[in-house]
Amino acid sequence: MRLDLLEHDPLDYANTNVDLWAQKRGHTVVRTYVCKGEALPRAENVEWLMVMGGSPHADDEASNAWLPGEKAFVHDVLESGTPILGICFGAQVLAGILGGDLFRAEHKEIGWHEVLLTDEGKESFLFEGVPEAFETFHWHVDHFSLPPGCVRLATSEATANQAFVCPKRPVVGLQFHPELTLDLVDYFAREHSEEWVPSTYVLGKDAVRARIRAMEDTYWLMERILDNTAGWFRMA
Repeated sequence: MRLDLLEHDPLDYANTNVDLWAQKRGHTVVRTYVCKGEALPRAENVEWLMVMGGSPHADDEASNAWLPGEKAFVHDVLESGTPILGICFGAQVLAGILGGDLFRAEHKEIGWHEVLLTDEGKESFLFEGVPEAFETFHWHVDHFSLPPGCVRLATSEATANQAFVCPKRPVVGLQFHPELTLDLVDYFAREHSEEWVPSTYVLGKDAVRARIRAMEDTYWLMERILDNTAGWFRMA
């Protein structure tokens, strides 16, 4: 199966938990760095679209000349019935296309925080085999309202919509970051943590790195979500 990933920061993301999962399952990963003006793939060639995270604001089309074209492409893929996974920025883009509102979050949420499944999340295919509460990495300053017709599956203290699905469409949105390996989080903490000023829901880089040393891995969560999604949407 071909996984098309849309990237929104000019960094090397070739070693995420998505890549590890694809290698183990025998799938092909194709990345398009839309932020660098790379041409979007042909919609008919996409088997699973993944709209990844990034530092831009999902509602700031004026500052990101590529963003309107990306949104039009995602809309076309959505209308074709091809499965889509949106993570953080990608979930915000999806939510906006589906009719949700995009806005600056009341609280920045950066670091390791607990996610809680809703009653619907406990019964959903997406989190089968996942604990009702789990710790994962977050890095966002924006958020979205739940789009019409979609179902909230998870939440956190700082953020209302941590995961959603649309029962009538093959769509999954995640506000948190299960794709990031511990090595990637450590890299971000060392090199890109200028805005990680400690507050109620923001851990400073030292606290983030200290927590890394106490964790086993992050792959298990991404693996479970991708396996569950692929199985539910009957993808190879």
